[in-house]
Amino acid sequence: MLLHRLGGTGHVWLAHDRRLACEVALEESVFRDPAVVGLRGHPHVVTVLDVLEHEGVPWIVMEYVAGSVDLRDLGTRRGPLAPAECARIGLAVLDALTAGHDRGLTHRDVKPANILLAPDRAGAPYGRVLLTGYGISTGSAAAPERATGGPPTPAADLFSLGCTLYYGVEGHGPFEWESPPAEFTAVVTDEPRPPVRAGALEPVLRALLVKDPVRRVAAPEAEAALARIVTPQGDGSVRTRTDLGSQPHWGRRRICHR
Repeated sequence: MLLHRLGGTGHVWLAHDRRLACEVALEESVFRDPAVVGLRGHPHVVTVLDVLEHEGVPWIVMEYVAGSVDLRDLGTRRGPLAPAECARIGLAVLDALTAGHDRGLTHRDVKPANILLAPDRAGAPYGRVLLTGYGISTGSAAAPERATGGPPTPAADLFSLGCTLYYGVEGHGPFEWESPPAEFTAVVTDEPRPPVRAGALEPVLRALLVKDPVRRVAAPEAEAALARIVTPQGDGSVRTRTDLGSQPHWGRRRICHR
């Protein structure tokens, strides 16, 4: 049963699932791959409960994350984030992307509006970092090879992650122009605008935004570099889910069950 439309872009509704006896988010999507359900339980992925089709339109039934705000809206409210905070968010999103890539699943639409930040169990208002919105990438967050018709790949997801983190720390995208067609062209032909607030995050952004996917930084190297920004004295190879404290009790996060 549909309750009301939720904020943000796309067609997302708050609904009540009678079978699960709880509120869920229902999103109209062009994405039809049921493999996304295999990421259920990942600490940094909004739980996908089902992928279904109604009257020829695909829908994704997802966990409803109460009290969340997406990174785009948070940037609008608060302005640019600190480099270390962006690095923390980037580590969580990268962990989610890698889990999908290991299963042969690319996200295709990594962008600020698809990064949810929600309160954690310790009370930090943006402690939980959750990736949502699996679909087809559009706009300036699309990798150059995707903008020119290439297939979705893990490397393309990493480029989009670079655009997302650039937005988080700078307050605007690396290829923003007056119209979507101009942005699409800039992604392919222009170098990203030099960041002015990125600090220690700047080398990671440069490595993620390399236009040639063969030369673009790989996930393990990006993870290590981001971890060094978050915990400068720590081991950059430590996985985010075990030591960054986005939510102290990830393993006990409750969702609605059938």
